[in-house]
Amino acid sequence: MLAAACWSEVLRAQNSQSNQFVWFHPADAAEIKAIAAQIIPDDNTPGAGTAGVIWFIDRSLDGYDQDKQELYRRGLAETQAKRAELFPASTSIAGLSTDQQIALLKAIEKTDFFQQVRLHTILGFFGQPAGLKFVGVEHQMHYEPPFGYYDAEAARGGSK
Repeated sequence: MLAAACWSEVLRAQNSQSNQFVWFHPADAAEIKAIAAQIIPDDNTPGAGTAGVIWFIDRSLDGYDQDKQELYRRGLAETQAKRAELFPASTSIAGLSTDQQIALLKAIEKTDFFQQVRLHTILGFFGQPAGLKFVGVEHQMHYEPPFGYYDAEAARGGSK
């Protein structure tokens, strides 16, 4: 997987502190944000919107995943066409109701575009404190050893 091959770039995309888009136009970012928010919705727990996944996706497309830029351009245009077909009175994905957004995503869920947005959403979400908390890990600046069996053995002076 590409993400594993360039982990430092993934971490850089996850830890960006800027609130300025570097690759997305704001209107396109709003559409991708709406898609990501349906992939991991804000409900009883924080979702992709709260975690700021859109910033991760933006930095990824400007960094380690530049080769996915055309997939996003083409995929978003095709998704907009599908939106217009399904909901002729609509003007944007973000402007659709939740039920309409879900219907749209079901219509595109087998596309390479949707699969890539899904992957970016998951990577971005679980790299953020909201995502870590969701799986029961509290974000800390310092972790105490032992981290695993071998560390515990080493701390006791034993070996295996």
